[in-house]
Amino acid sequence: MPLDYLRQISHEVFPLTISDPQEIDKLRVLAAAQMIEVDLPAVGSTGVAVVRKITGYGRAAISAPAPRIQGLTKK
Repeated sequence: MPLDYLRQISHEVFPLTISDPQEIDKLRVLAAAQMIEVDLPAVGSTGVAVVRKITGYGRAAISAPAPRIQGLTKK
């Protein structure tokens, strides 16, 4: 999940260079949600992404408590 990945990279030093295609796809989602500032390679091409920073919105998202999911109750 991209939010879990955002939590993971939040402990890194920026700028952060990423070359794994699956991780770059997660970065695309985070960038679209305006949670990070990143330089991305063109879609479909190989290359690296450079994460410049996590935005305030991204920091707020990773520090917010996880939503509670209510289970089904038997009647």
